[in-house]
This record gives sequence, structure tokens and C-alpha cells, in this order.
Amino acid sequence: MITRNEYHVPVLLEESIEGLAIKPDGIYLDCTLGGGGHYRRLAEMLDKDGIVIGIDKDPEALKWVCDHPPYVKSQMLLEQSKFSEFDKVLKKHSIKKIDGLIIDLGLSSRQVDNPRRGFSYKADTPLDMRMDPQSNMTAEKIITESSEEELSGILKDYGEIRNPQRMASAIARFSGKERIATSGDLRKCIENEYGTPVKYKVLSKLFQALRIAVNNELEELRTCLHKAVEYLNKGGRLVVIAYHSLDDRIVKNFMRDYERKCVCQPYEPICKCNRPAVLKRINRKAIRASVNEIGRNQRARSALLRICEKVV
Repeated sequence: MITRNEYHVPVLLEESIEGLAIKPDGIYLDCTLGGGGHYRRLAEMLDKDGIVIGIDKDPEALKWVCDHPPYVKSQMLLEQSKFSEFDKVLKKHSIKKIDGLIIDLGLSSRQVDNPRRGFSYKADTPLDMRMDPQSNMTAEKIITESSEEELSGILKDYGEIRNPQRMASAIARFSGKERIATSGDLRKCIENEYGTPVKYKVLSKLFQALRIAVNNELEELRTCLHKAVEYLNKGGRLVVIAYHSLDDRIVKNFMRDYERKCVCQPYEPICKCNRPAVLKRINRKAIRASVNEIGRNQRARSALLRICEKVV
């Protein structure tokens, strides 16, 4: 029998919930539901007037949380949605403002471990990588339908691959002779070019690049962050957990930019924009998982937690 904790172990749970500075009667949004760890803890900390909304584009995650509800007094809402479109969910429920929002950008353990989903390079699985199974784009399509130049750009921008042109050329040559439909096919292609064994770090970056491209992750993140500013109440908190430098850089720059009081050009001697600081960073340096947590959950080792508060 599947137990509650087998779906996904939430990372930095206590630190992220503390970062939200919960008000018992507040309204909180979990933008990346996953196994529902953060969502359940939020629900447990709210009273009967509090509301917690959980969204995810993965129907399997939503079903899991529905099947394992917590016994709480607070109001709980679940919706299938992209996290970049959380505003549509709020409008559906006539919610104009929220007191906190959490985004956990990591894959859930279930997604990684499920061979049908194609997120892992450690087993021979279909090159799928869709977080939303209804999406038309897959990693296989990215490989077969992208030009060599486009693929090189994906590897460079989303995987930070060293010499992405070489890898893109190798993949293009291989796919011209054999179909690349599984992670095993892709590993074979890379081994033909780089020799055996290929470093796990190289494979990890390659799979990261394809997954980000399939799910349009970076653009979704940018959109979600800017909408969060609009929907947070004054004093509301935004909490983001990132797992690689691309996501974390976007989050860090976003918080820093909204913390600035002036956005005029450097050559303008007097401020003309009169823009106030919108956000205040609660932690200047990213919070990392403790040694004890990493010992319990190796997937926490790369987690980076950033927190900010809306001040206007």
C-alpha cells in the first residue's frame, strides 16, 4: 500500500513555512502542489477562516493530494493549472488578494521515479518529460523537430552545457540514422560522441535542458513572479525554492529589482520615476537545507530558498 510520504518528501518544509509568516485567517497559495507537503502544513496552521489553494498542472499530483486529505479546520481548494496562470484560479474563486505564495520549483520524487514520465536518465524510459501529460510537446519532439542551431541554443541556455554546438551536432547526426525515443537511445548517442562512461553531471545538464524546454519553465517562473507582486497583500510573503542556478538567478534578480526604489537610467541625475520599493528581501543569502535534512533526503542538497515581503 502506498503511504502518505511515498509520493514526495517536501524540501525545506519548516524553513519555507516559517518564511511565510502565517496569519491563521489568511489566504495562501501553493503554486506547485507536488505531493502536497507544503500545502498540508499550510492547511494545518490556518483556522476555519483561513484558505489554502493548491495548484499543479500534473493531474497525478492532484489526485494524490485529494486521496490523502489532512484533517483540518481551514478551507482547502485544489485546481489543475500552470503556476504562471494562478491568477485565473484566484478569479474563479473570487479571491482578489493573498497573504502568501510558495513556489517549489523541484520535480517531485514520484515524477522522477516513475519510468513512464521520462524525467530520469538512470533508466531506459520514453523521452517524455511533460509535467502536464496533456501537453503536445515532449523531449523526443524537441530532439527530432528542432534544428541543430535551435538545439544548441536549448543546451546552452537551459543546460549551461560546455560546447553546446558539439553536443547538438552529435545528436543531429545520430538522430539522422537512428530514432532517439528513449533515455537509453540518448545516452547511447552521447556515449558515441564522448566515450563511456559519460559523467552524470553531463547527463544531468542535458536532461535539465530538455525538461525546461518541454515545460517552458523559465518563462513560467518569470510570469508567476511578476503576477505575485500584483496579488500579494501588503505584508504578504513570497517564498521560492529553486534547485539550479538558472531558476535561482531569476528569483534573486527579481527580488533585488523590486527592492530598488528607483529604476531611472544611470545617466539621469535626478530620479523621475518616483517608484517606491515594492519588496523587501527577508534573507540576502539563499537558505540551504541542513546536514540532517540532506542526510534524510539527498534531493535537498541543491535546494536554495529565498523569501521576500511586499512592503507597499
